Amino acid sequence: MKDLSANETRRRTLVAVGFLLAVALATGSGVRLSRGAAAARPRTPGPSAGPSNAAPGFAGQIEPLLVKNCLACHASATKMGGLVMESYASLMKGGAHGPVIVPGKSGESRMVLMLEGKVQPRMPFGGDPLPAADIAAIKTWIDAGAKGPAPGEAAAPAPALTIPDIKPQVLVVSPVGSIAYSPDGKLLAVGGYKEVRLMDAASGKAVATLSGHADLVRSVVFSADGKWLAAAGGLPARSGEIKIWDVESHQLLRTVEGHKDCIYSVAASPDGKIVASASYDKLIKLWDVATGKELRTLKDHIDAVFAVAFSPDGKRLASGSQDRTVKVWDVASGQRLFTLSDALDGITTITYHPSGKQIAAAGYDKTIRVWDLTDKGGTLANSMISDEDIILQLAYSRDGKVLVSTSADRSIRFRDAVTLNPIKDLDDQPDWVEAISISPDGKWLAAGLYNGTVSIYDCATYSQVLGPLVAFEPYKPATTTAE
Repeated sequence: MKDLSANETRRRTLVAVGFLLAVALATGSGVRLSRGAAAARPRTPGPSAGPSNAAPGFAGQIEPLLVKNCLACHASATKMGGLVMESYASLMKGGAHGPVIVPGKSGESRMVLMLEGKVQPRMPFGGDPLPAADIAAIKTWIDAGAKGPAPGEAAAPAPALTIPDIKPQVLVVSPVGSIAYSPDGKLLAVGGYKEVRLMDAASGKAVATLSGHADLVRSVVFSADGKWLAAAGGLPARSGEIKIWDVESHQLLRTVEGHKDCIYSVAASPDGKIVASASYDKLIKLWDVATGKELRTLKDHIDAVFAVAFSPDGKRLASGSQDRTVKVWDVASGQRLFTLSDALDGITTITYHPSGKQIAAAGYDKTIRVWDLTDKGGTLANSMISDEDIILQLAYSRDGKVLVSTSADRSIRFRDAVTLNPIKDLDDQPDWVEAISISPDGKWLAAGLYNGTVSIYDCATYSQVLGPLVAFEPYKPATTTAE
């Protein structure tokens, strides 16, 4: 699972569902991942062509086939090949290669040719070929004129997804998906599979467990006053989710949903009034913390958005995307101010310098870039090919003199923030360091690993002072009853 190349655009989604796959491997269950879908779907027989003298109807027979087999890659959020199949009109419009359906001529229709494997890549991409009966139904519909739904005919409802609840047969530990110090430095919030663990930062002992999350909690952030915690994740290819928790009482204040894919990053405005979320659906959303209502959606990225960060004054929001860009937005208006497009591959992490005058970003091309910011743009101040694999996280020290990076090469590196040269390499990590957080007093670095452990390092001596601690209890093997 973890030997993925830097060009694998679904890397972080695979990380997010890695726990599910680990359980599947532990049980020997067959789980298949196809492009655009993060969970297994049992194949069920699709509608047949019906009597030879009756052409299939679009809403009743053709649309359910498209929804079940094609929509994961050809929805408006993903739009693979420029083709959207969410409606009859968008289907007939076609994609980057022009129309995919030629009414009356199934043999000349690109969709049929790709379903039959006569044009590559064969569709559904990465999945099993459609049954012959399903392809025959589509061809019959096209040859009959490819007619749309009749007036007043309701669109086919999206099929309910059946996600297997796979029970482990060996001990399985949740990866750490996110970590954050509370503003007073007394607590650590650690995001894992379906829960957040609040830990005493000094001892590592569990204080509380915040349960009920849909999937891996990929991002956590405290409000500046420490009164609430936002924990985000959601279900890949289905929905994003943010839960707002009262830190003192450990009570859930509200659950916010709105994205069409899982959320990879959340950020809290310095005044504590807004939470920003970045999702695989290419969108950024701003939410009112008090009400949970969506304030606005920021649209300009053309691929998954993996990171968001507020400027120290809260007036701007920066976002990093798989589309190889960092974009800076005006929070009040929601307008994009400018784009920093120097990266050669996807951006996985961004962080503002404490001064607000610089921003650092890194990702798939193993390069850290730092830009000097102005009101109207940014100038590349420094860049360095700095690691042997994808850079996962960046964080500035509280005084802005040190930049900490983690990589899929299993390292933590403390760097001079100006030159980017390493000051100290901790390159013997047992697994990916997926999450880091620096304590408010700047003395400690908390690191959360894919293997489910948390360690604390002294930022002055670089020595490990606590851990590795297993953040979450292992999921125990399923018990079986002998017949």
